[in-house]
Amino acid sequence: MASRYVTCRVLNRRGNQCTGEAVDPNAELKICSRHLAEAQRLIHEAYSRTVDNARGTHPS
Repeated sequence: MASRYVTCRVLNRRGNQCTGEAVDPNAELKICSRHLAEAQRLIHEAYSRTVDNARGTHPS
C-alpha cells in the first residue's frame, strides 16, 4: 500500500499553506520539520524566560 503525502498545515501571512511534508501524517498537529523546529525554539525561549524570571536573573 502506498503511503499518502500529507502537507504541513501552517499558513503564512498571506494565507498560503506551507508545502512541506508533515512530520507525522497521523498526528493531530500536522507540521513539517521546519515549523516543528521553529515551535521547539520558541518553546525553549519561553521556558528559559520563565526559569530566569523565577531565579530573578532575567534582565527586564
